[in-house]
Amino acid sequence: MVAAEAGPVRMSGGLEVIAARSYRQVDACETLFVGGGIGWQAVAEDAELLAWLRTMAGRVERLGSICTGALVLAAAGLLDGRAATTHWSYCERLRALAPGCAVEPDAIFVESGGIFTSAGVTTGMDLALELVERDWGKATAVAVAQELVIYRKRPGGQAQFSRFLEAERREDVFGALQLWVLDRLDEDLPLERLADAAGMSPRHFSRRFKAEVGATPAAWLVKLRLEEARRRIEAGTGSLKEVARTCGFHDEQNLRRAFRRRMGVPPREYQARFGA
Repeated sequence: MVAAEAGPVRMSGGLEVIAARSYRQVDACETLFVGGGIGWQAVAEDAELLAWLRTMAGRVERLGSICTGALVLAAAGLLDGRAATTHWSYCERLRALAPGCAVEPDAIFVESGGIFTSAGVTTGMDLALELVERDWGKATAVAVAQELVIYRKRPGGQAQFSRFLEAERREDVFGALQLWVLDRLDEDLPLERLADAAGMSPRHFSRRFKAEVGATPAAWLVKLRLEEARRRIEAGTGSLKEVARTCGFHDEQNLRRAFRRRMGVPPREYQARFGA
């Protein structure tokens, strides 16, 4: 059932969804999800709707959001003290709206304190399959995923879908360099080699890179290595020793130190929680 302010709900693409009733007529349900969209800000400023959400939070078995719907939950004060995610381009807005929320920018979806949040539009399907599996079992979730021709559990997080696209979106030499580096993470990539690949002197390269990318080449390279290591850990492709070697950390100890600094947990703990 779709509940809304009134009448049909017009999507950004022109599609109209008919709301079965006003949200004011809903006072109980098992699962309640807040949809996202380009109009999220107006909803997040609707005091009456936010009050209704706070009331419903204590009555439903499951509460959650799709994409920027998390910003509405944040405006209602429902994400304080919890972890959550939203579309990667809105994560900073989510942090601003809910300073007490632990925002996870790379997560496909997050459950925290009984509240579910998902990253973008299609990740709502990932989350829906998770709920199907919880309610009806793995076999049913697999059957639904097969019917829809989608992953039952998508390997990796938002980063794996953005890292190559981010590089391809750049039309300068640093976009080409990032694609070049992503194919060579298992190799030694000192500053001189990066500068040579970009066709610059090391000094000029360092200066331009920091100005245009916003990080030092060394910090940027560690970030790329960690993103790839995390993706491989989540997908279960190889041992941690192999992940360390193929991502350029040389050994598991170096991977462990870098992973703990950035992720706050050691790789083995992360693997136990999120590994395939």
